[in-house]
Order: sequence, then C-alpha cells, then structure tokens
Amino acid sequence: MTFAHLLNAVARALICAAVLLPPARAQDGGQEQRMPTVVGIEVTGEDRYAEDRLIAALGQRVGRPLDRELVERGITYLWEAFKVRAEVLERAAEGGIELQLIVQEMPVDLEPRFIGYDGVKLKDLREWAGLDESSELYLHQARRVRQRLLEGYRRKGFHFVEIDIVTKTPDEFDEDTHGIGDVIFRIREGRKVRVSDVVVHGNESLPTRGFGPWKDGLVPVARTQLKGPRFLNWLGDVFVEEKLEGDLLAMRNVYRDRGYLDAVVELDRLEFNEDFSRVVIHVVVDEGDPYTVSSLHIVGVKQLPDTRGLDGEPLTEPAELVFSEPELLGRCMLKPGVTFEKLRLDADREDLRDFFGALGYLSHPSLRDQSWKFLEPELVFDVENKSVEVTYRIVQGQQLKIREVRISGANHTRDRVLRREITVQPGQIADMKEVARSLRLLTATGYFSDDRRPLEHNEPTYRFLPTDDPEWVDIEFIVEEGRVVDFEIAGGVDSNSGIFGILSLQMRNFDITDLPSGFFSSFGEIYRKEAFHGAGQTLDIQLSPGSQVDFTRIHFVEPDIFRRHFNRWSLDVDFIIRDRIYEVYDEGRLRFKPRIGRQLGLYWTLFTGVSLERVEVSDLDTNQPLPPDLIAQEGKTTLNSLLLDVTYRDVDSRLNPRDGESLTIFNSAYTEALGSDADFFKTELAYESYWVTGDETTDVKPSFKFAAGAGLAQPYADTDDVPYTERFFLGGFRTLRGFEYRGVGPNVGDTAIGGETMLRGSLEFRYPLYSTTRPGTFRKQEMLRFLLFTDAGILDQDAFALDPDELRASVGFGFGLTVPFPLVLNFGFPVKKGDGDRRQVFSFNLAFN
Repeated sequence: MTFAHLLNAVARALICAAVLLPPARAQDGGQEQRMPTVVGIEVTGEDRYAEDRLIAALGQRVGRPLDRELVERGITYLWEAFKVRAEVLERAAEGGIELQLIVQEMPVDLEPRFIGYDGVKLKDLREWAGLDESSELYLHQARRVRQRLLEGYRRKGFHFVEIDIVTKTPDEFDEDTHGIGDVIFRIREGRKVRVSDVVVHGNESLPTRGFGPWKDGLVPVARTQLKGPRFLNWLGDVFVEEKLEGDLLAMRNVYRDRGYLDAVVELDRLEFNEDFSRVVIHVVVDEGDPYTVSSLHIVGVKQLPDTRGLDGEPLTEPAELVFSEPELLGRCMLKPGVTFEKLRLDADREDLRDFFGALGYLSHPSLRDQSWKFLEPELVFDVENKSVEVTYRIVQGQQLKIREVRISGANHTRDRVLRREITVQPGQIADMKEVARSLRLLTATGYFSDDRRPLEHNEPTYRFLPTDDPEWVDIEFIVEEGRVVDFEIAGGVDSNSGIFGILSLQMRNFDITDLPSGFFSSFGEIYRKEAFHGAGQTLDIQLSPGSQVDFTRIHFVEPDIFRRHFNRWSLDVDFIIRDRIYEVYDEGRLRFKPRIGRQLGLYWTLFTGVSLERVEVSDLDTNQPLPPDLIAQEGKTTLNSLLLDVTYRDVDSRLNPRDGESLTIFNSAYTEALGSDADFFKTELAYESYWVTGDETTDVKPSFKFAAGAGLAQPYADTDDVPYTERFFLGGFRTLRGFEYRGVGPNVGDTAIGGETMLRGSLEFRYPLYSTTRPGTFRKQEMLRFLLFTDAGILDQDAFALDPDELRASVGFGFGLTVPFPLVLNFGFPVKKGDGDRRQVFSFNLAFN
C-alpha cells in the first residue's frame, strides 16, 4: 500500500467516526439555544385567583427559554394546590413566543353545611369529612365526603343512615358568585343499632354452653367483638358491620386452628326488631370433618445465604439432625392419628426451641446465621381422606458457649448488683432457660423499670455478640436506670383499719455510703441518681396516721453484705411503732428487729436475728366482760425473742402475682434470757400459690389463688399462758371474709379470746372483666376483675389442738379494681359459724395516691 493510499484510508475512517459519533455537548447546547424565549404569559378563565399567583404556580418565567417539562409540572401543581384545570397554548410573538394559560376553576363551597344530625357532634362530622372549621369543599369532592360520612356513622352503630347531597353550582345563582357554590349534606340518621344476641347454627363441635365467666363455645373462644347485653354492658355492643366481618374471620380461624380446614362460617341473616334499634346476628356454620395427621417427620435443613425462592422463603438444603428423629418426635404433641391442631403445632415449636436452647442451640434475632429456627412446616393435604402429612423443618444453627457476660446501660449501679441476679456463667454452654431466668430476675429487682414513663423507658433486654471463634458468643444484658425513688402522699380506707393516710419514702437500689456532695445539692444528685444510689440496698420510711391505726416504720435491707453475689448474706433491719385502737382497749407496739439472712439458691432465704419489742395495753373498757388474759396484760410488757425465719418466693410479679408460689415461716423463741416478760414459742406459716388458666396466647387470663396459713404458740418455763396480744385471731378480709376483723369466737362478752393454734385456707378464682391496652404496646393490662372465693379456718385456745367443731367457713364474691387505684370489694357469707361470731357481709380495701 502506498503512502497516499494510507492517508486516504485514515481520512475516510475519521470522517466515518465524525458522522457516527454524535456531538452530545454541541447537540445539547444547540437544542438549548433553539428553545424560544417566553416574552409573555396571558391568563384566561380566572375568577377567584389572581393572575400573578397562577403564573407563579405555573413556574415558567417571562424572559426565560421555554421549559416544557417545567410547564407540565406546573399544570400538575395548579391542580393539586388550587384545584384548577389548566391548559397552556403557545403562539409566536416578536422576539419569541407568548403562552396562553387557560384555567378552569373548580366550584367550591367555603362553608359546607350538615343538617339533620343529632346522634353525633358537628366536630365528629368535620373530622370524618376531613374538614376543619376553616376548610373549603370543592363540589366534585362531595361524593367522597359523603362516603366517609356514611362510614363514620356506621362505625358509631347507625346502620341505616342515609345521606343526600344537595349542591348548587355557581351557574345556578342569580348573581356572579366568583365560582362559589353551595353543598348541603342532608342526613337521616335512623336508630342506633345494638346487638341483642349472636346465634350460631351448625357449630356442633363448639356448642355454646355455660353462662357469664364460664360461657364456652365458638363465640367465646373466637373472642368476638360483637356481643349481646352482659355484665358492665347492659345494652349490648353497638352493631358495626366492620366488626362483624372481623368476628366471622375470627370464627373461621378458630375452626382452622382446630383442624376443620374445610369449615365455612358465613352470615346467615340479620334479624332486626320492629323499630330497628336492636339486631340478632345469625351465623351459619358448615364444619365439615377435621383433618388428622397421617404422618409426622422432622428434618434438619441449612439455609443458603442470600437466596430466596419464588415464595420469598430462603432456600435450604438438607442437613443432618443433631439429635435423632425418634428422640425429637417423642417430645411432640402432634402425632399420627391426632387432629391437626395449630395449638399442638405451636406447642411443638416451643418445646423443640426450649429443648435445643437448653443445649446451646439458641434462637435469637441477634445471632442471624447461627440462630436456631423453626421454619414453616411442609404440609401435604389429602382432601379425600381428610388427612395431612406434616414435616417439621429445623435450622439447628450451631452449639454455642458463653465467653463473656457483658452489662451495658447501668450508669449508676454497681456491677456486682446486676451480676448477682445473672445466673448465666462464662465458659458454660449457652442455656436459654438461664438467660430467661436472668432477665426475669433483673426485671424483678425493679431497679430498671419505670411504670410512670412506659413510652420513654426501655425494659431490660439482652443480645448475643459474635466473637473471633464461631463456637463462642458474648451475651450482653442491656438495662436502663429506672425510677427507684418513690415519694408518695397516699391514703385509703378498709374495713379492718378504718381511714388512714400514708407519707412514704422508698428508695430502691439505695447506697447508704454514697453521700451527696453537699446539703443544697443533695436533692438534685438524688434525682439524677448520683447520690444514695447503686448498691442494691432498700430504704423504706413510712408514716401512716389513721382513725384506728397509727403506724411508723423504718426498714433497711442490704442484700449482699460480703459481696458474694450467689448464696449471699443479707442484713435486714426493721424499726416499727404501731398504735391500734380496738373496741375494748388500746394497743401500742414498739419493735426493733435486726436479722441476718443467708440466701440458699435462687428462691430460698434463711434468716436469724432478734426481736426487741415492747407492748402496752391501755384504756380497757371495764364496763363489759373482758378475757382474763387481756386484763392480766394491762400495762407495759417486754417481749424479746430469738428469730429463725425461712422464706421462699418465686412469683412473676412483686405487686400483682399471677403465677408462682411463696412460703414464709416465722419462728420466735421468747425468753427471759433476753429480758422478755414471758417465755413462749411462736411459729407462723403462710403459703400462697398462683396459677393461670385459659388461652396461653392472651395477655389477660383467668387465674386462681390458693392461700394457707397455720400458727402455733406455746408457753414454757414459768409462763402459763401466751400473752393476749400475741395470740392468733381470725376474721376480716385478709384471713376469713364474711366475719368481722377478729370476729371469730369463742368470746368473752363481745371480745374474742384468740387461740394458741390456728389453721386457715382460702381458694380464690379471679376472672378479668375489663382490660385495656398498655400505652405504647399491644399488650393488655387487667383493670377490673371478678372474684369467687371460699375461706375456712379453725382457731383453738390450746396449743397443738384443733377441734373440728370450731371450723368456720364462708363463700362469697367480689370485685377488684387495679387501675387507677387499688380497690377490692368483698361480699362474704358464712356457711359455718359459731356462737358469738360477729359477721360482716361486706368488706373492702381502698388505697389512693
């Protein structure tokens, strides 16, 4: 090839490249230069809005090149902001183009009216319509507003409401209204409809039976929203169709959960009364046959990272089970031949999770790829035979050990105070039962809770943190300092003690050695938890004057004297001054009781110490017969004793327990060696047990309380009788309802003699009547409960003697209010009573802050 040919080929290549490659910048710049300049904008069709306001909303500026995208956005904005339909036309003009903005303003009513309403307030109508007091309503929006009004009325129970729209456009007025129209919503409310009853037909496996708290069947199990008249709702629920749809869905789910997978639950008819104010809802059920489990298998799977199937579930591959399938199947409630019930499946999920969790295979969101998971079971249905093949799929994760226990958030609390509540130990295989127990113990201290700021305060929680070794994890308990100082001015009244007031200062998580820096700064430092805080001690100071009882107490507890964390030694110091006015005498009591305690495990504590006590009996009413022991004790008596006490406590709540049990045994040996005026032994035992019943998935459930007590007092040495003030008595809402306080005989005159042997018992059923949702959560909180109880007791004058003929017993019912203040009303009726007993049907206890 010659040099000339080579130059020719290069030139052709450059020309082709120049043609094929578009000059983007030059092209853009040329296009920008070709857009004509807008020299003017003319507005036509405007009425209520000024031209300059509409031009500003359009966005295109005079003197600038035309921007058609900007104009399109401006047209959209004119509609959204001004409800103006706009069209923009272009016409050539000297030096550029002119735009013509043609607008059509939607007619509007500045003050829409509502007539015919009576059962609701105007404020509610405006809220449903989406209008405030200054809102205007465009006529084209009236239909949507009417629909919202209908929905609002029906939510209030006005099932037959009718609403007509009466409109008057601007063209229908004689004068120019500048686009102002008129809208009237004419309302015919009809009667508010309430539910008389819900009748279900065809519910053979879940028939309605029982009454009140014991009512059972499809409707109570489904916890429907619509019910007929009942206690605390004598008129019945307001009929709302949306709630009815939800109730039908809940009933269907009940059948699905019980294995009736083909069940059909539909509305049969609504039966209204003559004036259409009440309705009986008829529901028809076609149950079909329940499905049974034909086979159950458990397989191990491994999730593939960052993969998803068509159904959105993570893809898996088979994995070998850590434990044999027969061992795992033996733990399952779902077995071949039983009905396929969701309750059994959920129980298996929890049991398998707990089984693996106790052996280091943990289920927690913070573990991610290492977490144990129970995936959705594989179900193969046989419609003809009404059976299901079930395969549980388990992601077993990895067995983990605890390397380190961390604590965060305890800014002012000693580390040892938290660690003594944590049973998880470094170096051990992780056990979710111990983790849950530790979290419960931390929460139960009350140091990291604040019931007055539930939305702002975070309850204790935990998470797992990865380490360099995949077989080890750290666990971090996360707490937030709570409200631990309570200063209350309170009061109350009860049938045992009359009217009383309380001035109380309680400091939990107290530290007696953490002094403020100065007197004037002490209150601020205590509030900020910078003084008297963080050692886990308790200081309780109470001053309680009353009509029958005056009470003063100072109580200090150091739960861990020697910093042992576990099986620790405690110091408990109690100082009490108590004056009580009885019907026939006055009693004053001064007591100082220091005790040393030894914790045994998590729940047991053994105490030993002394009680130094002085009792004064005065102002005896000598105008009536009195027990000889009472007369003999007139004046001051010193009662000093050695103590040996045992306590056991494992309950879910300190203030309102619903699950668990507690036991206290108090042993006192009064002896002249300590300066006591009488020698006698006294033992008193109190046991309480709580348990819940009903659906485990609900927050508020019925519960039982069983209480038992026993007492024995026996004189020795030169003492012939136990002092009158130290004997046992029965009667009153705390021991034997249906009888007055200390109202169980035998008596001398109208005064109880008391006994040296006592045995009592009580069984109480608690049924929640009303509950509300806790602020900031979806959990329910019980507010009002119904009580059924039976109490019994025996009191014998002699030690180690119980005469069955002296048995007293009562039955009754009551009501308990927990929020906003504790109130208990009891109605007790003696069924076994004796001569001279003083009965009291109604007893109560009320406290308020």
